Amino acid sequence: MKYFFWIILAVFLLPVVSAQSLDVQSDSSAAGFKRVRVSVEIESFSGNGSLEFHVSETFHSAVVIIQGQAGEMTQPQVGEWYDDCWTSNNSGLNWTEIHRDENGQAHAFYSSPQILSIRCDLTGISQSKEDNLSVRLFDENQELDRIDTAIIALTADVLPPPPDSSPVLFAIGSIALTIIALFGYLRWKDRKSMNRHGLAFVLPAFLALVLLSFYPVAYGMVLSFTDAHEESIGDEEYNGLENYLDVFTSGGFLRVLFFTLVWTFTNVIFHVGIGGALAMLLQQKVRGKLAYRTLLLLPWAIPSYISVLVWKGMFHPEGLVNVLLGTETDFFSGVTEAQTMVILVNIWLGVPFMMMSISGALQSIPEDLHEAAKVEGVSDWARLRHITIPLLKPTVVPLALMGFIWTFNMFNVIFLLTNGGPQLWFGEPGGTDILITYVYDVAFVKGELGLAAAWSVVIFIMLMAFSWAYTKGSKATEAAV
Repeated sequence: MKYFFWIILAVFLLPVVSAQSLDVQSDSSAAGFKRVRVSVEIESFSGNGSLEFHVSETFHSAVVIIQGQAGEMTQPQVGEWYDDCWTSNNSGLNWTEIHRDENGQAHAFYSSPQILSIRCDLTGISQSKEDNLSVRLFDENQELDRIDTAIIALTADVLPPPPDSSPVLFAIGSIALTIIALFGYLRWKDRKSMNRHGLAFVLPAFLALVLLSFYPVAYGMVLSFTDAHEESIGDEEYNGLENYLDVFTSGGFLRVLFFTLVWTFTNVIFHVGIGGALAMLLQQKVRGKLAYRTLLLLPWAIPSYISVLVWKGMFHPEGLVNVLLGTETDFFSGVTEAQTMVILVNIWLGVPFMMMSISGALQSIPEDLHEAAKVEGVSDWARLRHITIPLLKPTVVPLALMGFIWTFNMFNVIFLLTNGGPQLWFGEPGGTDILITYVYDVAFVKGELGLAAAWSVVIFIMLMAFSWAYTKGSKATEAAV
């Protein structure tokens, strides 16, 4: 009798427990790369609950099921969320985007017990092997139903077509063939000359110079008059001077130009000044001169990117400098502090080269001149002004010009130390950006290749103008008298 009672009770309770049934369908080709579209139909569900998706026994995502109205929840469009989901209250005849709360949790709403359809594009599904998908239906207290099925993503990744490089290859080939033909003609013309074989030795170097230096510069100039973008390489169109107008009217242009000049002049002045002073000091009779010279040369001998990263670590809030000072100062948080730090680090990197170059020039000055001046009673200061400095001028002036060009385009120090930061205004150069680092952001962060090419042409013109004016004013090519 007791068993009969439990059997009758189970018969009455069975429809209640199994009233909810699941129908799961998967489509491996409808959702995209590493995605599988799963459609679930829930019959006769009442109250609140949830639908969970587990892939290979690992929780993947869930949809909260609520009997009621959505309220103020949003309905993100396709592609705005990790998993795209839809709901339908008419057996999948009409689908609407699923609602999500402020945390992104998906919610499916219904008004009365009926067939509720939920469709989700599950991401991160393997393409190489089948995964087990477990779809589980819960009410507020327990698991009501579960269906397991095998899924695999079949859709291959859709990649953009490779850019058409045939125009570039055609241009390079045409230039190379033209140069080879020109050298062949010159060699044929000088076939009776003893130096005709010299052209064959010059050709490889000249060909490399034209293809690797001159052609990229010319191509960049052409690119600066187009709307080239990284997403449409090969489809650029001519836009006249629009890029150049954007350069000179862009927010932060004068600010980044001003700091570039401050950065360059400050570094060059200290490089030449400190390097020259150390070279003159080591020119004297100093004990351990070779050891001092070796130690002072180390910053230049070590690869600069390693040195810069060491400096960055030292000035970290938890780095060596703060440990010694007992503070946690962020030396790169403020604009002035960050600018000072990048300048100091670059001064430290550039002094050894100037010291060695000027030291070599000092050793080329005849010692007889100084001895004769000493005999005549000329003071040390007068000998420095009238003998040493004039004889150093043919060396120091080109060195300073080369240092100016190097420092103007010094990319790695600022990029590794601050990456141009701290950022000030959206879309504008950072607090420590110079022209070359900002051009990098324009080209490889924003992808505006045409605009970046225009910036590069402006930098090139600036350096050419300064080099001409500096050489003209200092008469660097004239030998000292």
